[in-house]
Amino acid sequence: MLNSLRDSCPAIVDVRGVGSMVAVEFVDPQTREPSPEFTKLVQERALAEGVLLLSCGVYGNVIRFLYPLTIPEKQFQQALEVIRRALSE
Repeated sequence: MLNSLRDSCPAIVDVRGVGSMVAVEFVDPQTREPSPEFTKLVQERALAEGVLLLSCGVYGNVIRFLYPLTIPEKQFQQALEVIRRALSE
């Protein structure tokens, strides 16, 4: 899902990880420099809808996703939709 958002969110420079632990790295689309500002904005948008996202990385421009393996499918899909909106606003 996150890879499919690259076209609509040029700030996504990398999606990496295996299994339930995934990370997305953001940059300024013009300068290609790390963008902790955009990362914080995505976090704030998601939190406003009840989804807590954690930033990490040397520059604070990475959001890591680590959801519980027991998450109900409906709740997982709702969280993905919140994340999609947070990235595309």
